[in-house]
Amino acid sequence: MINPLEIINNDRLSARSLEDANAELCYLALSETGSPSVRTLILRTISNDGLTVFINKTSAKWRTISKNDEAEMLIWYPSLQRQYRIHGVIEELDRAAIEQNWPRRPAGSKYLDHATMNFQAQSQTIDSHAALASYIKEFRETHPEDSLTTPEVAAGIILRPEEIECLDLNSPDRLHDRRRYTLVNGEWKEAQLMP
Repeated sequence: MINPLEIINNDRLSARSLEDANAELCYLALSETGSPSVRTLILRTISNDGLTVFINKTSAKWRTISKNDEAEMLIWYPSLQRQYRIHGVIEELDRAAIEQNWPRRPAGSKYLDHATMNFQAQSQTIDSHAALASYIKEFRETHPEDSLTTPEVAAGIILRPEEIECLDLNSPDRLHDRRRYTLVNGEWKEAQLMP
């Protein structure tokens, strides 16, 4: 049985080995009212359950997801000339998964999560980048990294795919290979599409 999530994961491993700058990224398109908004995020994991990213509950994207859990994710590996469009439903990860994974985040990301609670919520106006840097510098001096605990605003989401499209641009004659995978009763069905 074909599993497009395994194909994407294998391509991700290949992209990493080729030092593709996009190997760790994804682009998440959300819409609360029909006006889409796209964000670049770090793609944490790809599994048979779906695709996982970590976000912040003070962010605009969290508010959008709370009102509309349908989303589309784009993955583009330039080194492989392959694109994936993944449509599905977003679910929040349980708190245990956040508690387990948050300590593995880079130090700067941890301090930034705490700043969204104590300095300013994500996407809100601040006086300057220097003001944020100064706040984090002072916070670091009184809160060493090993003393930080997972903040309540740290969240994780998993996109559970229902449909995946792959566009492979490797054909020298520009007859691109485009396929759609649709999840039907727990099994992926493949269809070849006109590019």
